[in-house]
Amino acid sequence: MQKMLAVEARALSFRYQGQHTLVLDKVNFNLEQGKIAAITGLSGCGKSTLGYCLSGVIPRLIKGDFSGEVNLQGRVGIVFQDPDTQIFLPTVEDELAFGPENLCLAREEIREIISCNLELIGLKELRTENPATLSGGQKQLVALSGVLTLSPDILVLDEPLSQLDNSAKDRVKSILLGLKEEGKTLIIMEHDKKNLLLADQIWCLERGRLFQLPASGEVNQGE
Repeated sequence: MQKMLAVEARALSFRYQGQHTLVLDKVNFNLEQGKIAAITGLSGCGKSTLGYCLSGVIPRLIKGDFSGEVNLQGRVGIVFQDPDTQIFLPTVEDELAFGPENLCLAREEIREIISCNLELIGLKELRTENPATLSGGQKQLVALSGVLTLSPDILVLDEPLSQLDNSAKDRVKSILLGLKEEGKTLIIMEHDKKNLLLADQIWCLERGRLFQLPASGEVNQGE
């Protein structure tokens, strides 16, 4: 029995304001609930733009020439490629509290959510640290943990392993697979072939067009 589609995009096209070339050209994409999709391609091919469209950042926050349709089943969270774009509070604890506070959760529940996520991501010792003083990899973990406090049904991650050391990469991969086991749906923008092994589906974006790769994940683009 086929599972329900968590994400479906039809004839999705986008160009940024002031540009003539389409970044996305009639893209079609679908992903079942509880699956992981990896979207790969050369740097600058538009992976981040596609992630913005699939998460709703485009066209809600970033404007341009947008057409097509995106259907999402459930709450969506996105982790940007540059963690500095979504970290802005004075302590790690404050960052993790921000989302649940905006959901008007009880204070005790928020404390529990923060503690659980710090334990999950391995950042307990950084609870009171200022994120601005952390390494790039630590900031990535804070950004991921902040999104996880909202318990999204669909998670869009833009190169979430790019700044992590091997130990942190293994931890995050384990977390992502655990989220899949919980029935979460994940879309990972990734250019490193080694990280594509996480995915149930592998898609390649090239010159604005998206196509699904065979199970082997062969990418013949000189990456």
